[in-house]
Amino acid sequence: MNWVKIRCDILDHRKIKLLRTRPRGNELLLIWMLTIAEAGKCNRGGSLMVTDKLPYTPEILSMQLRFPLAKVKHALNVYAELEMLEYRDGVMFIKNWRKYQSADKLEARREKDRLRQQKHRANEKSEKTLPSPDQVSRDSHTDMSRDVTPENRQQNREEKNKLKTTTTGNIRLFLSATPLEKISDRELEELEQRHGPMRLEEAADIAAETWRKTRVEMHNPGGYLQSLCTSLVVPEWYVPHCERNRSPPSKKEVEAKNSDADLEEAETAAGDALWASLPEEKQEEYLARVSADQPQGITYSPFTSLVLAKGLAWDDSHSGGDG
Repeated sequence: MNWVKIRCDILDHRKIKLLRTRPRGNELLLIWMLTIAEAGKCNRGGSLMVTDKLPYTPEILSMQLRFPLAKVKHALNVYAELEMLEYRDGVMFIKNWRKYQSADKLEARREKDRLRQQKHRANEKSEKTLPSPDQVSRDSHTDMSRDVTPENRQQNREEKNKLKTTTTGNIRLFLSATPLEKISDRELEELEQRHGPMRLEEAADIAAETWRKTRVEMHNPGGYLQSLCTSLVVPEWYVPHCERNRSPPSKKEVEAKNSDADLEEAETAAGDALWASLPEEKQEEYLARVSADQPQGITYSPFTSLVLAKGLAWDDSHSGGDG
């Protein structure tokens, strides 16, 4: 995967706030973001894997992120405490991975592209095996199947041309008003066959946006686009075409988002007030429950234990529990 989703309000998330209150909290946040990016590169649904049989270790992650091993190990313990990361059969896994990557949508696009390519190859095979009119005797008793009749052959050609036209049209739209628009349709078709339409469209959009930012002189648009398709590096500043053309949030959406933030803030304040109203022995009971529920091998910090204890008290007060 070349990208992961990061919400604009990520710093307002409760766990991120907890993370940043820790000593060297901003460093913990940076390691977390780099770990998410690393999971995206692995492209294994949130699991950190070097290969199918080799999971990431703290040592490997330290090397990849270029952070000291001690800091990486400390960060992983903190993420596990806050239930941001978990271990599944010894493999590190980012929890709630779908928040960071629309894996279902990406897989659907891949499957659609795969089926389109499969149909394209099948059509080519049909055309190669179809006998020419002069090879078929008039009195031959051989019946041509429906799939290889002249009418269906023409229909297949039209469908192929339509697919090519759609892909080429999208790319021409990306490249318009740049030196890259000089590239020929034949070059685009060759690049599409070699790298696939999705890869080509992304490379074309990045190439065009790069030129609009730098205005560098370009003598070989086809070669430049070919190099991008072969080793595509997505710039940090790049915003995908679909995101650039997304309409701004409506007033109702903004109000709903603000309302959610206000509600969360009010709930936090109410939870703090509830905790302060509890007798000391009741607070100790909740802290003991948190301590008893700690995963094996994990030790909560006093701050984390207090936050979790407040959450238990809040849940009990709203569910009728007695703690």
